[in-house]
This record gives sequence, structure tokens and C-alpha cells, in this order.
Amino acid sequence: MSFNCLYKNKNITKLTLKIHYRISNIKLNPYPYSEYQKKLIDKIIFLRKCGHTYKMISQYFNQINILSYRGKRFSPSLVFELIKKHNRHLEKNKSKLGEIISSELVYE
Repeated sequence: MSFNCLYKNKNITKLTLKIHYRISNIKLNPYPYSEYQKKLIDKIIFLRKCGHTYKMISQYFNQINILSYRGKRFSPSLVFELIKKHNRHLEKNKSKLGEIISSELVYE
């Protein structure tokens, strides 16, 4: 394949494209919770997507003797607060996943 349209007097058969990015504000740990907290929140989110209420989730955790990460029994308000805190954390750190502050495209 040749690119005669780019350079009229040259027959280019190989084109190398280099892209250089400089990224800032990278948060290396976007999930600062412990593994136990992460499992609890993931399970709560899954149960909520299945249509369970906060009360049903708290009753389920209490029936199978799962305690909160502070060692307490679950209540509907605790389940709600965990999700609220998780969503707040996601919104707060949404912009900290990284942003491109300069880029350069080089044809060789």
C-alpha cells in the first residue's frame, strides 16, 4: 500500500504513527475500601438490581449472620448509607481517573 496522496514525489510503503500522551491526576486506587467492604457493597448493589429493598437486604444479611465491617448487625438505614457513601465516593472521584493534559501525534 502506498500513500502517494500525502507526498506527491515519494512512494511511502511503510508509515509509523507515534502518539505521545502526558496524563495527570491518576488515582491509582479508585476503590479505597477493604476487600470485605467491597464484597458487601457489591452484594448490596447486586441485590438492589434484583429488586430487593433495603429492609430485605438487611434481613438477608442478618439471617446468614453477616456483620457490617464494624461488627454490627445490618439495618435498612445502614444498607442505605453504605450505598449512599459508595455513590458519593464514585461521583467525587469521577474526575480523578486521569485527564490528558497534552498529546502529540507524529508521522514518521
